[in-house]
Amino acid sequence: MNTSFAFGVAIGLMVVIAACAVVVKMVKLRNGKPAKYDERQQAARGKAFTVAYTTLLIYLAVWMILNGLEIPFFAMYTSVLVGVLISVAVFAGYSIFTDAYFRASDKPTSWIALIGAISLMNLGIGAWHAIKETTVQARWLENANLMVGIMCLIVLVCALIKRAMDRRIED
Repeated sequence: MNTSFAFGVAIGLMVVIAACAVVVKMVKLRNGKPAKYDERQQAARGKAFTVAYTTLLIYLAVWMILNGLEIPFFAMYTSVLVGVLISVAVFAGYSIFTDAYFRASDKPTSWIALIGAISLMNLGIGAWHAIKETTVQARWLENANLMVGIMCLIVLVCALIKRAMDRRIED
């Protein structure tokens, strides 16, 4: 890894952290006192953490077996990222469908829009890398932005499905 790439990654991380801090601050200012999760939501989030962690452990065990048999399908760092993204998607999906992803007093519309924007940005950057790179491995198998964009898209679809289900129940 050359220094300009490392510098770019560091700057990118700082921008993401700053953007997240701004969004959190804006939400706190708009809503005043931060909302809390109720007991049912906390229990459901705990179960979601357990399911996501178990998913990650199973994925890593399968990956280690395949790697030991010399059947690697991703580079090591990409394989770990894929496992983490699958685990995050499982946590988010489980939490969304058990009404534990958003706080009881939160309106999910702004969060859904934010998840959609993050997904679009990562998919756009991933598509740009897929067009720019010359090898199949660099285009698809090591394209972290594309993977993060797909994970965010899965979370977005789960949130939209749950929202439609809730609206149907209300009617």
